[in-house]
Amino acid sequence: MFGRKWFGLLLVLGLVLLAGCGARAVAGTPQLSAAAGSGGSEMAYTINVNGSGMASAAPDIVDVRLGVETIDSDAGEAIAASTERMNAVLAAIEALGVEAKDIQTVNYNMWVEQVRDPEGMPTDTLRYHVVNELSVRLRDISKTGQLLEDALEAGANTVQGIAFGIEDTEALMQEAREEAIVNARAKAEALAEGLGVSVGKVHQVMEFSSTSQPAPMARMAYEGTGGGGEVPVSGGTLNVQVEVQVVFDIAQ
Repeated sequence: MFGRKWFGLLLVLGLVLLAGCGARAVAGTPQLSAAAGSGGSEMAYTINVNGSGMASAAPDIVDVRLGVETIDSDAGEAIAASTERMNAVLAAIEALGVEAKDIQTVNYNMWVEQVRDPEGMPTDTLRYHVVNELSVRLRDISKTGQLLEDALEAGANTVQGIAFGIEDTEALMQEAREEAIVNARAKAEALAEGLGVSVGKVHQVMEFSSTSQPAPMARMAYEGTGGGGEVPVSGGTLNVQVEVQVVFDIAQ
C-alpha cells in the first residue's frame, strides 16, 4: 500500500510538470521573434530584416608598384647597377610631379642563384639578383600610362600591379548607408503588411560595409628598356556596399 501510494503521487506530479512545460512551450513559440520587454514582464515581438545599398564612383587615386631587378656575377656590380637604374626611375617619376610623400620603397633584397650546367648539376658560378621595388601613388590617374612608360624607359623592368582607389569614401559610404536603411524598412513594412501588423520603433541595428574595385594588373616583367609608347590603363568604377541588419519592434 505504501509503495502504491507514493507511485500514484509521483505519477500525478509528473503529469502536472509535463502539462506546465507544454503550456510554456506553446506560449514561448511565437511566429515572429520575441524578446523580453523593458519591464521584463511583456514580450516585445519583432521583425528582423537585412537591407543593402551600393554607391559607385570613378577612382581618384592609383597605386602603382614597379621596380628594378639587376643580375650580375659580382654582388657589388649588381648593387651598383640597381642603384643607378633606380635613381633614373625616381627622377622620371618626380618629373611627372609626384611628391616625395607618395613614393615609398616597399621591397629591397638580394638573393644568390647558383648556376647549373645543361645537365642540371650545380656549378661554381654564382649570379647575384638585386630587387628594388617602389609603390607610387598618383593623385592624377590620367598620368598612369605616362608613369609606366617613363619608368620603363628609365630602367624599371618589373610591374607588380596597379590598384585604383578612392581617397575619401565617406560620402559614398553615407549614400550606400541611406539606401540600405530605406531597403531594410521597405522589407519590414512589406512583411508587416502581409502579417496584418504595423512596424514600430527600431529595436536593434548592425552595419557591415565593403569596397570592391577592378582587379589589379598581373605582374609583368620587361627585358631591356621601354619605348613602346604610353601604356593603356583603365580605372573602371569602384563600388562601396553597405549591409544593415535591422530589428524593428512590432507596434502594439
